[in-house]
Order: sequence, then structure tokens, then C-alpha cells
Amino acid sequence: MTIRSSATSTLSAPLAYGAMSLGLLGTLWVLATSVFGWVGPEVLPSPFAVMARFANLIVEPFAGAALMGHVLASLERWSYGVILAILLGVPIGIFFAWAPWFRAVMNPIFETLRYIPPFAWVPIAILWFGASTATQAMVVFIAAFPACVINAQLGVQHVDNILIQAARVFGAGQSRTLTRVVVPVATPSIITGIRIAISNGWMALVGAELVVGKTGLGFLIAQGQQNDSVSTIFVGIIAIGVLGVLIDLGVQQLERRLMPWRLS
Repeated sequence: MTIRSSATSTLSAPLAYGAMSLGLLGTLWVLATSVFGWVGPEVLPSPFAVMARFANLIVEPFAGAALMGHVLASLERWSYGVILAILLGVPIGIFFAWAPWFRAVMNPIFETLRYIPPFAWVPIAILWFGASTATQAMVVFIAAFPACVINAQLGVQHVDNILIQAARVFGAGQSRTLTRVVVPVATPSIITGIRIAISNGWMALVGAELVVGKTGLGFLIAQGQQNDSVSTIFVGIIAIGVLGVLIDLGVQQLERRLMPWRLS
């Protein structure tokens, strides 16, 4: 009971501060656009104009779909790329740390490729897949993959060797030590890598949609720019930010369920 109340108070304070900062930002926005007119609507529309455009986009198609259609299209492409990055990146990172021969063979390739920006792959992805979901999912994968590998590797490398030796003393083999001792201890670092991968993939997706999208939030923003609709652009930007926060909160909830002792 004490732990739960402590966790609740720990979480409520940041939420209160976050609400205050957002309220302050909204107040400044209203003052700058609707009250004093410091900024013109062609540069920064008022919050009321953005809310009106948001309501309009929910029911009326724009650039091929209503707002929810663009949201679902973006989430679909993002989920393909991120899930593949996690499924491949986490095991590869674990084996980088656990199997020196595997790291010696694969690490030079990984280190070379991870410094290539995701958007540098857009032209080749278009040649391979066309302007399709696979192209944008590939860009997401390339952006998300390194964080999964690096954090999984670091998590395994920082497992106390005493734990490994103790497992072997009790008769655990290599695979059992890895799955029952090393991976659970490395889980916090692995989840941190997944959170970074999710963020990197989300940002990369929007960039890819700006270039090759036919639906999605990035495409919505690009079409708003072509139609001189600043309010549409801001709806897309805000939707991207809100969805990113909600996704990260979901991952944090999963982290708390997997590791209830980490309540901070």
C-alpha cells in the first residue's frame, strides 16, 4: 500500500508540472495570435483556427483521407518497421555481447551501416519497393534498428559476472544462463533501447511520408503546405506529437508491468 501511494505521488507531480507547462504554452499562443495579434495567421494560426481545422479534418477527407485515415496509415507503416527492428535488433545486440565471434564478424558491418542517415536510403528503397508502405517501413526500420542493438548489447555487457558464475555453479548451461539470468538482468537497458527506437522510427516515418507518402500524417503536412493551409500543417504536427507521447506512455506502462520494482 505504501509502495503504491509512493508511486502514485511520484507520477502525479510530473503530470501536474506537464499540465502547467502546456497550459502556459497555450496561453502564450492565444495571446500572440488572438489577443494581441503579434503573429499573423499565415505564420501561426490561432489555437481556435487549429481546433476548427482539426474538427473539419475528422469528418471531411483531405489529401485522400480523413484525419483518422492518415493516422492509421502512419501507425501501420511505423509498426511494421519498429516491430521488425525490435525482433531483429534485440537478439543481435544480445549476441554481440554474448558471442565474441559473432561480434567480430558482424560488428564492422553494423558500425558502418548505422552511421548512414535513414533518409539516405529513401532513393534505393523507392527503387526496390516504389512509393509503397514497404519503402516507409524500411526507413523506420533503419532508424529504429541501431538503438535496439546497442542498448541490448550494453545491457548484457553490464550484467555482473558474479551472477553468471553463480548460474554456472548451479549447473546452468550457456543457453539457460543467457535466458534465465542475463536477459532478465539486461531487460531495463533493452527496454530503454526500444523506447529510443520507437521515437527514432516515428520521426523517420514522418520524414519518409513527406517525401514519398500518399497518405499519412507526413503527407498531410506536405499537402497542407502545397495548399497554403497553415492550420492543416499544425493539425498534422500536433497529431504527430500527441501520438508520439501516447506511444511512449504505453511503453512506459509495459515497462512498469515487466519491472514493477522500477517505479521512478
